[in-house]
Amino acid sequence: MQSEHLSNLHLGWVVGGWMIAAAVTAALYVAGAGLGLVSPDASAVLWVGVSLSGGFFVGGLFVGLRWCDAPILHGAAITLVSAVVWFGVGLLGGAGEVDSSPVVLGLILLQLVSSSGGGWMGRRVSLGLNKKE
Repeated sequence: MQSEHLSNLHLGWVVGGWMIAAAVTAALYVAGAGLGLVSPDASAVLWVGVSLSGGFFVGGLFVGLRWCDAPILHGAAITLVSAVVWFGVGLLGGAGEVDSSPVVLGLILLQLVSSSGGGWMGRRVSLGLNKKE
């Protein structure tokens, strides 16, 4: 496997992967709301987790397919962009109240695992490493 070096990190692919991840996450959440899977009580966190997992996997997969150097590092950088955006929105006063810190930290960890896993899978597919011989 290609070594994970900061010199292999490409900021354009990180931002592009985050934008795709955010768009797919929003689409999955809206689809869940349209299907009636999202309820206004505390069980909405489950569908938020499913949406985040799917969206960030697709964002990492996109980056892994297009730029296959350092897929895990790209996944971590995509998650870092999420944290920076969330912090920036919080500073501007646009974020609502957060239920609990463990929920937020769990969702950030879920983003990290999903985007890194998607990047790793995209790299394997682009290099043809999934063939059974």
